[in-house]
Amino acid sequence: MNFDSENRRPDRENNAYWENFLLRMEAENYLDESFYRLRFGDVKQENDELRYILAWESSPISTILQLLGDSWRPLNLRAASDEEVSAALVDLAERLRRLHQEIFRADHLSDRRLYALIVKRVLPDKQKRLPSPPCSAVWTFETFTEDQELDETDLTVWLTYYATPEERRLWAKENNAVPPPRQTPLYARRFPSLNGGCDSLNDRR
Repeated sequence: MNFDSENRRPDRENNAYWENFLLRMEAENYLDESFYRLRFGDVKQENDELRYILAWESSPISTILQLLGDSWRPLNLRAASDEEVSAALVDLAERLRRLHQEIFRADHLSDRRLYALIVKRVLPDKQKRLPSPPCSAVWTFETFTEDQELDETDLTVWLTYYATPEERRLWAKENNAVPPPRQTPLYARRFPSLNGGCDSLNDRR
């Protein structure tokens, strides 16, 4: 038996409980009943959650455009060629990925249309600036076509391009209607992903 490691274990546990006391004192003004109803596996897990709460409360709010920094400038879509737009879109998607912003369900839109929508819809969004976000923000574009914005309840684009056969079947059963014909999106993009979206892609269904 390693007595030295056994003797150190109580010290580590005591340190964790002491840290928990200090973190609770510091976060007291930010905690409500919902926090105290949570069930943590151990004190370390609770400490991690408390540290995240404190980081969230103290972090500044910035637009995504501000987070991109001065090195990025929007492309003039009227003057740019299709090749320039495609390259600028890939570059912007990668910059957004580094900021934990991910693009989904946009393969039915042209590069030019998608780039314009990202600049207009995503970049002005204000978010907390955390040093190590626990997950990514997910941006979906199934309420947009090449020339219009659909109502949020309009699932035509989703049903046409992104719903699985099972999802289409369930939609037809629930709505007593025939879904639009299935089509393959025109633009098969593979944007880099961190695979950690904060928002479920199924929330709207």
